[in-house]
Amino acid sequence: MFEMGVLSEADADVAAVLVERHVRIAREQFCEIDAFTTLFVTRCEEDARLGRNEAHHGEFAHVEVAGILGLTETSARRMIGLGCDLRWRLHQVRAQFQAGRIDLAKAHALSEALANVSDDKLEEIERCLLDGAAHASTTRLKERARRLIARLDPDGARERRRRAAEDRDVRVIAGDHAMSHLDGLLPAEGGRIVATRLRAMTFDVCGLDPRTHAQRRADALVALAAGHTHLECRCGRADCAARADITANHRAGVQVQVLVGVDASTLLGFDDAPGYLAGHGAIDADLARELAADATWKQVLTLSTSDRDRLAGDCHTGPVLGIGPALPSPDHCPQSVAARTRERLRATTYRPTSQLADIIRTRDGVCRFPNCSAPAGDCDVDHTIPFDHDNPDRGGLTVESNLACLCRTHHRLKTLGYWTVRQVGRGRLEWTDPTGRVTVTYPQGPFSGSATPPSLRDGLDHRLAHRLTDTRTIVRLRYSKAELDLDYLLESWVPTRLRGRRASLPPEPAAAVDDEDTPPF
Repeated sequence: MFEMGVLSEADADVAAVLVERHVRIAREQFCEIDAFTTLFVTRCEEDARLGRNEAHHGEFAHVEVAGILGLTETSARRMIGLGCDLRWRLHQVRAQFQAGRIDLAKAHALSEALANVSDDKLEEIERCLLDGAAHASTTRLKERARRLIARLDPDGARERRRRAAEDRDVRVIAGDHAMSHLDGLLPAEGGRIVATRLRAMTFDVCGLDPRTHAQRRADALVALAAGHTHLECRCGRADCAARADITANHRAGVQVQVLVGVDASTLLGFDDAPGYLAGHGAIDADLARELAADATWKQVLTLSTSDRDRLAGDCHTGPVLGIGPALPSPDHCPQSVAARTRERLRATTYRPTSQLADIIRTRDGVCRFPNCSAPAGDCDVDHTIPFDHDNPDRGGLTVESNLACLCRTHHRLKTLGYWTVRQVGRGRLEWTDPTGRVTVTYPQGPFSGSATPPSLRDGLDHRLAHRLTDTRTIVRLRYSKAELDLDYLLESWVPTRLRGRRASLPPEPAAAVDDEDTPPF
């Protein structure tokens, strides 16, 4: 641009000229991406007129673009993908890109960061990301995106993290000049453990080691794979002090520290605010709780800006007021505490969760008023003991033992006090009419028959029966007995799996069971 005379000594504001030029280039970049998208749409329409399968509409548009501009097909496909995102999904990003406030690199970064955000959260996250995007690098934009998504879409962030973890892999690819490329995808915590361990090993050598820091890091990875815990120094001196330190450290063992920051309210399950993994950025609340479960804890006392403004004296310090001593992780892991907190919060919230409502409707089957056959799907889920909106802790909790299906007519009849009702256990309702006559109604759902269901142990070989979960274990683990026993029985009843397990079962004191017998269902 200097050769073309864009800048000269007469320019009073070089920065303004650079910004104006960058904005102009960004607008042209948008026009190019939009042209790619228009070509793709045109080819899709042509394929549709020819009656081709919709899944293959426009499938060669990227090849055409690559041939016209001399691009790789991968680059052309990526640009068309960005254009489709801008045209049909990322409307705010499109407007900013079209105006030249963000360039092609930032548009790509935003498109990739927002690729899997749920539609109901997209508009808010997109708006927050674009605030200040013009002065942020692509790296910072991606970091902000992770933090915003973890805060505003915690459920989606958790599910996407779990799905992404299924693609974890490490590959070694042959390269030129007798070298290899190492490529991989690791969970965030695993990546930080590897990075921290390699960095620590680079300091195992003395100051006369001839290798650069990057070279030592590469050698440390090979040393770890070869079974070594420390990196040998290559200074060549017989009296190298680093060798003595390695021997002492080897006896002391190796520890890798990964720093995770998370709010106490998140650990307790009051909210799902994202945690922070040092060296990586924002992580979802569930992952933060998992990492905290067996970690060493330190209390960090913080104050918000509004808190500091209300304090007298010097308030020019940062948000961290102090850090407490190291403490072992508590006996109750954050996941279980958070689960109990969520359970209590759900119980003191008027509207039941969709899962709880489904349980009630499946249990009841119909309206629970005597002789009413209105389908449960058309009924209200009613609190038997009325919910106390002023103080939910005083009673009327939103729990299964206090909920039942009532059609709108009988719901109003109960609310107005013409009939009274109480839960008497096992889903049974005891109704009292205005004359004092009592009627008990039972659940009528598909799994609530009056016949006593068969025991899970009926007909089961005693060598398997003793493996079923005992009551004490159920209470300790807080799992569903039915789920555990059913899971084990289903696995055990598969003939091939059953035959493979027989060698590990305890000896049977009575008659032996033929290995070829197939247990009945």
